[in-house]
Amino acid sequence: MVELQGCSMSFNRSLSDRGAVASGHHLTTEAACSVLQQGGNAFDAAIAGAFAATVAEPCLTSLGGGGFLLAYDAGRASSTLYDFFVDSPGKGSKGGLEPHFEPVEVCFASTVQEFHAGLGSVAVPGMLKGLIECYRDLCSMDIEDLVAPALRLLEEGVGSSPFQLYLSRILMPILSMQEYGAGIFRGTDEGGRYYNPLYREFLLLRDPGRWIDIVHGSGALELEGAMRSAGGLLTALDLTEYQVAVRKPLVFEYRGHEILTNCPPSFGGELLAAAFGLLEQAELESMGSLELAAEIVLAMKSMTELRRTAGGTTHISVIDGNGNAASLTSSNGSNSGCYLGDTGVMLNNMMGEDDLHPGGFHAMTPGLRVGSMMSPTIIRRSGRVEIVLGSGGSKRIRTAMLQVIHNIIDRGLSVRESVEAPRMHLDDEGTLHMEPGFDDEITRALFERYPVNQWVSRDLYFGGVHVVNSALEGWGDARRGGAFRRV
Repeated sequence: MVELQGCSMSFNRSLSDRGAVASGHHLTTEAACSVLQQGGNAFDAAIAGAFAATVAEPCLTSLGGGGFLLAYDAGRASSTLYDFFVDSPGKGSKGGLEPHFEPVEVCFASTVQEFHAGLGSVAVPGMLKGLIECYRDLCSMDIEDLVAPALRLLEEGVGSSPFQLYLSRILMPILSMQEYGAGIFRGTDEGGRYYNPLYREFLLLRDPGRWIDIVHGSGALELEGAMRSAGGLLTALDLTEYQVAVRKPLVFEYRGHEILTNCPPSFGGELLAAAFGLLEQAELESMGSLELAAEIVLAMKSMTELRRTAGGTTHISVIDGNGNAASLTSSNGSNSGCYLGDTGVMLNNMMGEDDLHPGGFHAMTPGLRVGSMMSPTIIRRSGRVEIVLGSGGSKRIRTAMLQVIHNIIDRGLSVRESVEAPRMHLDDEGTLHMEPGFDDEITRALFERYPVNQWVSRDLYFGGVHVVNSALEGWGDARRGGAFRRV
């Protein structure tokens, strides 16, 4: 985890005078903090961070993917969930097309997961429309200011952090599938800098209306033609009719705290509510460490049984001095390897993530919102925001969030301790994956109850939880190159 030095400035009294940011990359965090320093609010910072993340974290997020923003407006004492995740493609299609699907094995440190790439894996992207709708509803600064950090990164290039280097290595078969991708990612798996000249030209338009037109308007027919000729299912109608959904977040109580998180049709929030409902009934305070660990695994088992359902995700948590909070999780899956025209925007592979399609690939009716495990979360107490958090990590999001929230509320650990504590994950096949660091007694007892995969080191597999709180403390998960900064 990169912890950046804080700084302080004086701003117009009508604007936020301080704040805190935690994200998956120090450049993402710096982009969000630079906006807070200019007097922007938490939502300005989150949107600026999201644009910067598409450059600093190109293996995880893209304007060709989707995500969610959970926003708490302190002035109105109201919370809103912006759902701009992907839709299933194929509206208006006559069918009969064999989708181009490329199976790719992604090798984590101690396990292997199969993904699918190619044009047939692309779902209807919502990220661009989502960020622009959030900007228009929530932000106080001009769009030029919010994309300026991303444009600086595109001009200077982005070096490979250890985490991004690891991602480039394991995802290179996907990233280099097309000639343009091979060119811009060449060498990034060996420490080279990442540049994306076409994406820079796209962002230099600095015009939300033109961006939307290129992706969801006049450019839609051109993209459909490319799809039809090469095995993709995305249609012009999919793009022109895509809508951001504005919802009320799911809210549940846990030990005097009000937890706000993602709501249906996504299922991550419901799984968290179910797990904490189970823990609420347990007398955790009277349990020893072994009993407590066993109870946490049972809570994980309850989530697995509720939903046996991915890809790379990243998260940004922001709180400002006025009490506004933004929790933004986004994903491009493990990437499709394919690009949106000449924009430099890599498209998602959400139709190729088997975790998202338990009924089988391409079985969904076109135009439906794909379910997600993403769980951007805000925790309040006595009507005041206390904690803002979220995680990347595919199916491990649910267990990573469960353990970090449990560490904060039940164990009373600091934010840093809560995030950095060793984690477990009970997978859909019943294997308990364990990071190193648990007491030997706990490890031995769990070995007797479950088939255990004992990892030799901490890993991005176990999620990446980035947290800030009302005291402007925070932490970015070192498993995913996280960075925290207080302004």
